[in-house]
Amino acid sequence: MNILAIPTTVGLSKPQSGGQNRFCNLVKCQAANNRIVVLEPAHLYDESDDDVAQVYTYHDIEALRRRLSIFRDINPDFIRKAAQIIRDEEIDLIQITHPSGALAARLLGLVTRRKITVVYDAHNVESDFIQQTFANHNHYSLVERKLIPAYTNLLERVSCKYLVDHITAVSDNDAGTFRRRYHLKDGTISVVPSGCTICPRISDEARTRIREEMGLHPTDIAVFFHGLYRHPPNREGFDLIQSYIAPRFADTNPDVSFVIGGTQVPEFEEANVRSLGFISDMQNVAGADIAIVPLRSGGGTRLKIFDYMSAGLPIVTTKKGIEGIDAEHHEHAIIVDDIDEEFIAGIRYLIEDKDERKRIGDNARALAEAKYDWRIIGGNLEDLYRTLVSGSGARHTGFA
Repeated sequence: MNILAIPTTVGLSKPQSGGQNRFCNLVKCQAANNRIVVLEPAHLYDESDDDVAQVYTYHDIEALRRRLSIFRDINPDFIRKAAQIIRDEEIDLIQITHPSGALAARLLGLVTRRKITVVYDAHNVESDFIQQTFANHNHYSLVERKLIPAYTNLLERVSCKYLVDHITAVSDNDAGTFRRRYHLKDGTISVVPSGCTICPRISDEARTRIREEMGLHPTDIAVFFHGLYRHPPNREGFDLIQSYIAPRFADTNPDVSFVIGGTQVPEFEEANVRSLGFISDMQNVAGADIAIVPLRSGGGTRLKIFDYMSAGLPIVTTKKGIEGIDAEHHEHAIIVDDIDEEFIAGIRYLIEDKDERKRIGDNARALAEAKYDWRIIGGNLEDLYRTLVSGSGARHTGFA
């Protein structure tokens, strides 16, 4: 197959967020047996992107010092580049990661008279995500905070009901939301979970070196959390660690250190909390002893969970934090309802029982290997794409 993959606000080869991680790895998986072309915003392009796929770039519309990335359907440069790719590369399927661009993709298919399948690979329910992360962001004006969520809601509704041939959701919960909200017909949405790259276990020497770089003493127990700092659910998680979780262990467990980091996270050290700032190599997670996911909100699947599972770390998480992942309480993770006494008790349980840390961590890694390896997910997605392309003449959209 010839596949055109179109991200919106993420690049390709150097993931710094969960959505970018998913996009990059799915492109790599599909590139093994298909020709993949990526059309990405020019300001996100990196030379190493060309090692992953054939890359074209376009320029976002800009106004008042803002990149208006969600207005791709009326962006002349985006439309021109997409038309060129569809014509020159004989595209069979277009994968978009945001409802913007669906109208342009559908119309270009009609204009070029090609039977192109359009798939919306939804990392979350975008209308809910934008409401949570944008509507209360003081960096934007009141008009923007009202207009952008409303426009995204409209885009998603029209795209899901009338423009795309198929939707892939990361969880049963998201798939159910799409079905109920947009009254989708049977067979128009599939669950394609996110996953992880299963890295070899690191040696004791490598782990010791990582812990030294973290500033940890050999007897310290490191409790780890990371994420994109500007994402409100993550930001709340960071704040909860500093204000509620870490102080509960300062006096009773002086050998416990809470280590945090991620994209745009400031570096600091305060009491028993140490921030590493940006983490360039996620394999360094293996230097920790316990992972926590203190999240109360958010959509999609938290790819940080997969990082921890792949590293064989035992995890204490809320149900929201591990949503969309088939993990069992006390088998693959400690799973609680909220960040409260039960969450604290879960951390204490793992701190005090080294054997349980190993058992739950090993079980989590085994689950990742069996079900969430990107190679398995990529193979399932390729099977879906081939089925869709072979039946591309029978679309559910109003453009059929």
